[in-house]
Amino acid sequence: MGEAADEAEARLAIAREQGRASVNFNQRTGRYRWTVVMDEGKTSHGWADTEDDAWWYCKEAVNRPFRGVRRVMKTRRAGIPPA
Repeated sequence: MGEAADEAEARLAIAREQGRASVNFNQRTGRYRWTVVMDEGKTSHGWADTEDDAWWYCKEAVNRPFRGVRRVMKTRRAGIPPA
């Protein structure tokens, strides 16, 4: 996929080129605000202390395995009775 080192980097590069991933510095807070808009219109966003950290969060959001699906893990293992 172009010049990217791996598929995750390529997906992030595509999202950046299409304007769906961005990192902006907020002077009031002194932190970086990252935002990613997925294909379905679902957004992921948050704050990071450095620009590199913000792009890392963008890459993680773009490459989530189950985007748009809510997954809830069980709280107890099967076969162990509650205390």
